[in-house]
Amino acid sequence: MLPDIVFHGRLSELYRLTKEGKVKTELQGSHTRPCKFWTALKVLSGIRNTIVIAHGPRGCAYGVKRAYKLTNCRNSGTPYEPVVCTNMDEKQIVYGGEKELNAAIQEVDKKYGPDLIVVATSCAAGIIGDNVDAIVDKVRSKVNAQIMTIHCEGFSGEYRSGFDLAFERLVDLMEPPTPQSKAELADAVNIVGGRMGPERTEVDTDVKELIRLIKELGAKVNSVIAGYCTLNEIRRAPSVAVNCTRCLDFGYAIGKRMLERFGTPLNSTILPYGITATEKWLRGAARYLRMEDRVEALIEREYSTIKDEFEEAKSHLEGKTAIVEGHDAIRSLSIAHMLENDFGMRVVIYNFHPWSTKARRTSIDYILETGMDPEILITKGTLTFGKYESMRQTEEELLEFLGGLDSESTVYFGSSLSFPHIPLVDLNAILNRPRFGYRGALKVAKCINTAFRYAFRPRSRLFREMVFPKNAGLASVQSLTPKLACELPDPTVYAGG
Repeated sequence: MLPDIVFHGRLSELYRLTKEGKVKTELQGSHTRPCKFWTALKVLSGIRNTIVIAHGPRGCAYGVKRAYKLTNCRNSGTPYEPVVCTNMDEKQIVYGGEKELNAAIQEVDKKYGPDLIVVATSCAAGIIGDNVDAIVDKVRSKVNAQIMTIHCEGFSGEYRSGFDLAFERLVDLMEPPTPQSKAELADAVNIVGGRMGPERTEVDTDVKELIRLIKELGAKVNSVIAGYCTLNEIRRAPSVAVNCTRCLDFGYAIGKRMLERFGTPLNSTILPYGITATEKWLRGAARYLRMEDRVEALIEREYSTIKDEFEEAKSHLEGKTAIVEGHDAIRSLSIAHMLENDFGMRVVIYNFHPWSTKARRTSIDYILETGMDPEILITKGTLTFGKYESMRQTEEELLEFLGGLDSESTVYFGSSLSFPHIPLVDLNAILNRPRFGYRGALKVAKCINTAFRYAFRPRSRLFREMVFPKNAGLASVQSLTPKLACELPDPTVYAGG
């Protein structure tokens, strides 16, 4: 084993070792995600005509407003929906912010006329113990909008808990099914687990592909929760025939709660990358919609549109090796599932952080139950400080592991900020999506083959020096990554050079 390798084995073995405490699972400070406040507001920002009041200092509202609400409104082409802040300062920290919050709620209701007002507590409000629920109860009768509180102080849990809490609170807005509502939505589904508001209007996105497939089946989508859904759609959500998860982890969290409270059936699968996962997702939905015959016809029809090109592309990939960058655990597992089951490739997930074995148990259990047990490689760079998708240390460790692997039999699925000497495919840089479904499977197969075909073309030496400057650990990845996502013409980056 190479000296820089911390773990090299199967996922099941890593899972066992982390449960036994034999592998360190803590995230380094520079690897941590946004706080609970940010992730909760990411979900809430996906509800139309909803105003979030951040009860705390102005800085807490600035970040989420810029990252989520402005992006959502730009994507959907709708007027800006603000994130309001009570602007707590030293005075409110000492005496409390009841007066400011009361006034903010009434002003928002009068000025914007939203369907829903959400009061979200930041760290400052949580530390001083402002009784936000009592304040909201006092003012509830004075406003027209429905009001909801969410206690999402950043210090009170890791980032994933913000997603889970927000979805849990959305369930509190839902109404129990009635015979009439169930009859009206007997042929409808919800797509649950969305976390970023509306899809971009000019891009054929993954969620749009799922909606298209549901409609081709002869059903309809009541709501994408929380992907630019309305309060009324949320209220009616328990009456649909089935909840279909977009993401196994976050979709499962809200779907399970709706199943327990309202009895709404749940179709929970891994991200539908590739044909095998897509067919499982479709058949799961069709079972509850009582459209089993229709789904088989749909599967046959969809596959026939890509069959010739797909089989040709697949024939060049069977038996080849794919190295999948593992810092996004759910996506890396889903991609591995596709590459192994649909393309017959050998898959190695590179730098799958052991922390994910705790945070992503639902997805890991699912993968192992399907009979897959992917190969995992973790190097020392994963467990040190830095953004490891662009660290010089992990770059060198990857090159050391690749060793004699050649560019004709090995492809790297990862960030364009990586510079292996083998072909690289960056699925995050695909502009002409979708990546899900049958069309997505064909697109991925073509991307891999394109990468192999042009493996002789060199990468940009100048760009490499920007990412890995001499005598420095890493570049300003935060400024590089958005530009790459917006401007790369296709997801294929070539080897060599």
